[in-house]
Amino acid sequence: MISVTLARRYARALLNLSQRQKELDRTQDELAGIAALFGREPRARRYFESPNISRDEKVEFLEKRLKPRLGRPVYGLLQLLLRRRRLDHLLSIAGEFEKLAERAQGITRAVIRTAVPITDGQASTLTHSLARRTGLKILLTREVDAALLGGAIVSLDHQVFDGTLATELWRIRRRLLATRVQGRG
Repeated sequence: MISVTLARRYARALLNLSQRQKELDRTQDELAGIAALFGREPRARRYFESPNISRDEKVEFLEKRLKPRLGRPVYGLLQLLLRRRRLDHLLSIAGEFEKLAERAQGITRAVIRTAVPITDGQASTLTHSLARRTGLKILLTREVDAALLGGAIVSLDHQVFDGTLATELWRIRRRLLATRVQGRG
């Protein structure tokens, strides 16, 4: 499996190219579409991964079927990956590109996990609060986790804010155990 570092390297190069050519939105849409095709159509993926099909046939397929529909950045990436025999790693690269492109557009993703569903108003309040804190537009994903007793866990970038009832009870227990009780003399 391709390392995240290598996928990020390809994604960063594609991001820089698409920004220079002022085609970031188009590149983002096209790459997401190609990745979705590879994800839902195993035949398409197997075609490009198959050692029984010559590279020339694959190049011809790209030329005839995809080149007319794609901008230069995405078509160039597909050619490069095919040449280096890494087209099977397209999904990882597309995922990394999506993250980098969103960051370049001032967008970040957050996930909130709660024991019960939160209301639209609560989600809106949280989104605004996180946006003020980060200075970025927040795309919030809501998840319900029945294993939680109460409270919420918010994941934002590489930070986790744990406001669950279980964590708060653990903190209280730790403070009580750390406090010495004075005995009577």
